[in-house]
Amino acid sequence: MNIRHWWKTALLLSLLWQIVSVPARAELVNLKYPTLITALYQQHPDKNFWAAPALRDEFEKQISLIVLADISDDLFSPYRALKKASEQKDWQQYELLASDLLLFYLSYHQQLPDKVTSWLFAGRIKNRLKAPSKESIDAFFNADSAQIRLHYLQRLSPISAQQSQLYQSLLKLKNTPEQNLETVKLTEFAKIGDPLTQKQVLLSRLEMSGELSLQEKQQIELENHEWYSPELGRIIRLFQIRHGLKPDGIIGKNTRYWLNISRQERLRLMALNILRQQLWTMDNSRKIVVNIPDYKMEYWEGDQKIFESKVIVGQTRRKTPLFSARLDAIIFNPSWNVPVSIMRADILPSVLLNINYLNQHGYEIIENYQSKKAIEANTINWKPMTANNFPYRLRQKSGENNALGLYKFNTPNKNAIYLHDTPAKYLFEKQHRAFSSGCIRIQKAEKFAQLLMDKSGYSLEYYKNHHNVPETSTVTLKKKITVYSIYKTVWVDQFGSTQFRNDIYRYDK
Repeated sequence: MNIRHWWKTALLLSLLWQIVSVPARAELVNLKYPTLITALYQQHPDKNFWAAPALRDEFEKQISLIVLADISDDLFSPYRALKKASEQKDWQQYELLASDLLLFYLSYHQQLPDKVTSWLFAGRIKNRLKAPSKESIDAFFNADSAQIRLHYLQRLSPISAQQSQLYQSLLKLKNTPEQNLETVKLTEFAKIGDPLTQKQVLLSRLEMSGELSLQEKQQIELENHEWYSPELGRIIRLFQIRHGLKPDGIIGKNTRYWLNISRQERLRLMALNILRQQLWTMDNSRKIVVNIPDYKMEYWEGDQKIFESKVIVGQTRRKTPLFSARLDAIIFNPSWNVPVSIMRADILPSVLLNINYLNQHGYEIIENYQSKKAIEANTINWKPMTANNFPYRLRQKSGENNALGLYKFNTPNKNAIYLHDTPAKYLFEKQHRAFSSGCIRIQKAEKFAQLLMDKSGYSLEYYKNHHNVPETSTVTLKKKITVYSIYKTVWVDQFGSTQFRNDIYRYDK
């Protein structure tokens, strides 16, 4: 610290020394925004902004989620000091710490819209946040009452019904006594009837994760044997369902992974997903929600789920993006304009080895995507061609073998991502389904198309007229529906069960 900075800091602290009592002074050197705090308490020397218990509780709740989510190293020490001041009822110290933390929190919310990806998806807050705007500071500190300040905080971070359920689940786990649990170390896999050398460890892990109550655990312990019983198999299958695994009752690599997830890591994942859910403001009337890690699509009207289907999403190297778009039409028997990146990486290498690959897979060469007329392959000089210098575009003709299947659900968006059918139905039988180049493949595409047309007032006969004709045709929906592509690895389902899913894109890391 240079001399000038030292004197500036000393001056600021001396001003605060005159405002607060001796016990509060110990923490002042750790304030993040000492200049602003000094100015605030000079402006309001007799003000106690945090006197109302409800206001303190709401603020601690909101800050605790960021701390638990572990997206910033800057919060651990101040938050611990805040909780300590609260426990010791040192309200002068609490006053300064809370106000300083609030400035961080206001700045966090102001910058979040531009920092979502770098902070909440595979990233953290790496730098100290700049001071928040004067308007946001005044909105809180110049408020006429604690009630107005409380409402201001609640508007900053509104909690939906689903977020509230997940928060209650988080609190339940947080309030359970922390245990130093052993790791489940089965080397191969275990199935019903096999000996279990770590049965007690397994039961303790199932209890911590919420799959077993203490009473159920004690009941199984009364069996007094060290083998894998049918009753334990039933509980393992429930555990597997809740973690997006194949419910076969076999304790293998993936089941062991989730059994060994620590209590603290579960809390972190829950808090992180609550923060993410605050980003997705959805249309409550009609919406289609695709949750990428769950490989599932749901169609909702109000609070009623009227359709769901398995989906296939983008590979890790061609991720399905997070987006929202309006579904405005169904395209029957679509052709496919092959994106340049896919053409160069996946198709042209095969074409350059065997020109017949084009006919075998229904591809035609075109000048550009607007071209109606195809270019004959034998009119092209292929000798100098490479995947990177090929000057044309490819289109796959409509039909059952088309990559889009028989239906394309049009969702205009900057990412050129849409929902569609697929001829590769067998892939839906797999538990983990990240196979596409980014678009979203729907298992029940035919039923989905019929439902959308019915909701738009079209008759079944009208649907059949389009379905049975081999030519490409488009039906415009009378009511557009918003499609949301989201990324939730933890949530509470409609039955009140807390669901966990594999972090397929490593956004939770």
